[in-house]
Amino acid sequence: MNIKDIFNFQKRDTQTDYSVSLSYPLVYNGKNADFAHTFVLELYRRILTDCFNHSSEIPQDKQGALWDSVMCFGAEKGAKGLISFLAEAITARTQKLYLVFENGFVRLATKEEEKDIDADPIKKGAVCLCFADFKQATILLVLASLMERLLENANAGLNISRSVLIQINQLRESVSLPNAEGAIAQAKAIEQGLKSGKGALLDAADKVEVPVFNTDPLESALEMLYGLMSFFTGMPRAYVSGELTAGLNATGEGEQQATEQGLKFYFVSIFKPVCEQLFGVQNLTFKTSEWRKFAEIANVLPVLEATDAIPAVVKERLVKEMFG
Repeated sequence: MNIKDIFNFQKRDTQTDYSVSLSYPLVYNGKNADFAHTFVLELYRRILTDCFNHSSEIPQDKQGALWDSVMCFGAEKGAKGLISFLAEAITARTQKLYLVFENGFVRLATKEEEKDIDADPIKKGAVCLCFADFKQATILLVLASLMERLLENANAGLNISRSVLIQINQLRESVSLPNAEGAIAQAKAIEQGLKSGKGALLDAADKVEVPVFNTDPLESALEMLYGLMSFFTGMPRAYVSGELTAGLNATGEGEQQATEQGLKFYFVSIFKPVCEQLFGVQNLTFKTSEWRKFAEIANVLPVLEATDAIPAVVKERLVKEMFG
């Protein structure tokens, strides 16, 4: 709404809609960011990537199938990796996902291969997955949509805070519609002068303000959403929000333990069985990165080395179990 429209309020015979829409969607160069879907997809992709970082026994020649590739080899897109296939299926709660491991790559199965997989569901090199019951993915999409609305409100607030509010005392009463053009020109001159750091001549009762965007409500709402996301993913709040442990004396040991506990669910229920069947690996185990455990192992190893009471085969098995 411009200043000239304000003076039209004095015309009793004109009915005009002066409502103002402050909508600032998250777009860049005219393209929608699709924030909610991308946030949840990347969250699951990160969780599955950390499952790989805590896993053992995946052969080096098969690890390349986990990752996306920018090499398109004449196709329209590059090849997807297993982690992306799984993250997309979880986010979309795909009813049935058929995957085949062939020539070092993971790809979607053909219709004929789908029939073969249904006939022999435990066949190595192929897998059929169902994420229809992964209801927490839908809840995460709802929470991420709320987060997107918050960011849009923040975008609107930041844009408003860039403006200059010039409050002229008794503007409507002192300026008539025929004289509106002069008032508009003066207001624009004052605005340009203030933005360039120059002075402006105003009446004592006039005010010039720059809106201040208050981020406290936004931060409180985001904290609540991160807490709910933490609950439904089983991961620590700091993991979901991407925060690092603050302070020089903070080890982050508690968050690390909580992260590993959360990752074990995805490792045991998704990552381990899929990798074992697709890649043909056996006894895929979860490796901990808890430093206290390694400190305890360092004290035990000299005892194992010195004693003859424990057979060498048992010693070897104990060492493998301790190091995951």
